Amino acid sequence: MVTNTHSANLLWLKRLVILIFGLAILQNLLPPNGFSGTVLIFDYEFGLMRRGLIGELGNFYWGDTASAAEVLAVSAIMSLFGLVCLLALMGMRLFSGQTTLWLALLLVTSFAFKAIVGFTGYMDMILIGLTALAAMTPAQRLIGIVARTLAVIVGMFCHEIMLAYFTVFLCVDLWIGRGHRITLREVSLASVPMIGALAVFVVLQVFGHVSASDVPQIVDYVNQKAAFTADTEATDVIGRSVRDNLALMAQKRGEMGYRSWLIFDGIPLAIMMLWMIWLNLRFMAARFNGLAQFMVVAAILAPQSLNLIAFDVVRFGAISVLVGFLTLMTLIRADDEAEQRLKEILTLPVFVVVLVLNQQFMVTQINTGLAHLYELPWVLLEQLTWF
Repeated sequence: MVTNTHSANLLWLKRLVILIFGLAILQNLLPPNGFSGTVLIFDYEFGLMRRGLIGELGNFYWGDTASAAEVLAVSAIMSLFGLVCLLALMGMRLFSGQTTLWLALLLVTSFAFKAIVGFTGYMDMILIGLTALAAMTPAQRLIGIVARTLAVIVGMFCHEIMLAYFTVFLCVDLWIGRGHRITLREVSLASVPMIGALAVFVVLQVFGHVSASDVPQIVDYVNQKAAFTADTEATDVIGRSVRDNLALMAQKRGEMGYRSWLIFDGIPLAIMMLWMIWLNLRFMAARFNGLAQFMVVAAILAPQSLNLIAFDVVRFGAISVLVGFLTLMTLIRADDEAEQRLKEILTLPVFVVVLVLNQQFMVTQINTGLAHLYELPWVLLEQLTWF
């Protein structure tokens, strides 16, 4: 009887996770903004170009001219690909016990996850899908190394942020999955995805850089290809180098709008990220070596490095939180006593507090949604105006 009751409880928790996952999509999968929609149609018409792979593949669908409806369809497919792959990984790693299902519920109910669902049209969703698919392969076998390396290489051609987003995580996932032994062989094998990412990064910098003289021609081509008004901010990034981005961010940091993002979006996401770091380190205590702990923290913090060259505070913060959940899934897979260890850390009061607080916050929706304006912390601005 006890076993039957426990099984029934797990079944209902699984159903709840899937239901909330679906509701998050219903509430937050809204049309992409002009920037992400325009970047989707970049291609290799003028040779190798950063972020051009998806547009090149998209040409088989929309041909010489991309309509708004076609871009919306591809955006939705990208989002569903990334989210369904993530759900499949969660099913493999977290659907076996009550406490791990609590962790899955915290993920799908978090404001960080809602923000990620709102990345409609951004390449981030492709990168999430590739990462989840690769992480589902066995790390101990050759296919695990190949899958993770291919995910990184393909992801880099989709968008170079793959280097900071998930490359460190996939190296950690590979190394811990193989027993996290500090030997030359194991460290070298775990570094293969990073080597692949760096190789593609060099290729993109050398052969994919667009010279200033070619930019007007490419911008004109994009404007003609788009059967909608192409976003000028998106076309501005075509010829921008890393040095240009550093200079742009030096200017952005002095703007009130960017500082508002840091406060209202950055702080809540940073708190959630730090809690995920704490949860990972507590789970690892006395069971994983110091290098493993360092690498897990590095994987979670890696997306934050992008704040030096870009101003998407929400994207980078939400991805850091997601990586925190992904690293914990990796640790759970590598620990035979994971359920019991997690139960000692993620107690019912802790679970309830985190679950409830997550419902009270929302960060900027970077698609066409504006619901965040009436949720904490952005609603404070509305209240100040009203009073």
